[in-house]
Amino acid sequence: MREKTLLVQSGRPAGGIPHSVNPPVVRASTVLFPTVEAMQETRRRRETGEQVFSYGVRGTPTTHALEDAVTALEQGERTLIYPSGLAALSAVLLSHARPSDHIAVIDTVYPPVRQLCSSYLVPRGVEVSYFAPSPEGLMAVLRPHTSLILAETPGSGTFEVVDIPALAAIAQKNGSRLAVDNTWAAGFFLKPLTQGADISIQAATKYICGHSDTMLGTVTVRGDAFTPLFETTTMLGLCASPTDCYDALKGLRTLEVRLRRHEQSALQVAGWLARHADVSEVYHPALADSPGHSIWRRDFTGSSGLFAFALSLQLVEHSAAFVNALAHFGIGASWGGFESLALPVKPGSIRAAAPWAGPGTIIRLHIGLEDTQDLIEDLDQAFSHIGALA
Repeated sequence: MREKTLLVQSGRPAGGIPHSVNPPVVRASTVLFPTVEAMQETRRRRETGEQVFSYGVRGTPTTHALEDAVTALEQGERTLIYPSGLAALSAVLLSHARPSDHIAVIDTVYPPVRQLCSSYLVPRGVEVSYFAPSPEGLMAVLRPHTSLILAETPGSGTFEVVDIPALAAIAQKNGSRLAVDNTWAAGFFLKPLTQGADISIQAATKYICGHSDTMLGTVTVRGDAFTPLFETTTMLGLCASPTDCYDALKGLRTLEVRLRRHEQSALQVAGWLARHADVSEVYHPALADSPGHSIWRRDFTGSSGLFAFALSLQLVEHSAAFVNALAHFGIGASWGGFESLALPVKPGSIRAAAPWAGPGTIIRLHIGLEDTQDLIEDLDQAFSHIGALA
């Protein structure tokens, strides 16, 4: 089954009897059984990790349909669903890092992960090191007792592309598990599990849900990475609303067409910015002169709508004023919906392995589904606005 067809057909009821196009929303806390023996048998199957309808917090048929669909998308073996992307990341870290373990975290990681590491894992005896986004950076911090390596590609905010197959080879040789935050590519443009990673994580809040109104996270695994994840998820009672899972399933059906539009529009805007005299750099891995572009071209099949750029040196202090002057871009922390967004960010404040060498402030853009010419004209008038301030 080709991927466009897979997105439409996976996680749907099998044929043979009349059924709705979309799996229905099944909401439940208590699940009733005909006999004690039936209940015991269902619980036994559940404890082995099997998808069964046994108790609301363990998932309903709606949840399981989304699990199956994301597993197919990510080309993995099993998926678990979480109430947010950060909850998904947290579940992975809590599952694969015990006291006296060491974990290696890429220096461009989603910033809230740093808070989890410093405020929760480190006080409980887990050693944490941050590595520059390269195989050499990982080797510099790797230890014999490194249990987990957490990567993200491209990196949050600054969009460095890391060589996942190379990291996977290092992890395998060291006996470590490799987890990859795959949110930017939405599980569509990148398949970390086929490149040697053990775990692929998404904030499905972003592109899978796609409409800026649903919080959800997914973790897809291969091999023996599932068992500790399942145990932690069960013990902590982590679960997602069936209604949110239903919304995510609907989002999956249009994921490819939306992503292609985000990609096309973002490349047009990024190309225009790259030619602008008041822009010092554009951070977009699909641009030919971007660092890491060759790795991106090898490992990815496309690019999404999220990238960043820096104003020229004489204008960078007006980054906030530039964002404030935009009419068609909202100002918000998330992304992946149908709307365009702009946000000034300070990469230097969230680096540990090496100092950030770029400007103090850059502007992150998410290019939505609006007319690209309207967005470019909006950016152009914002340049004129801050030009008058300089």
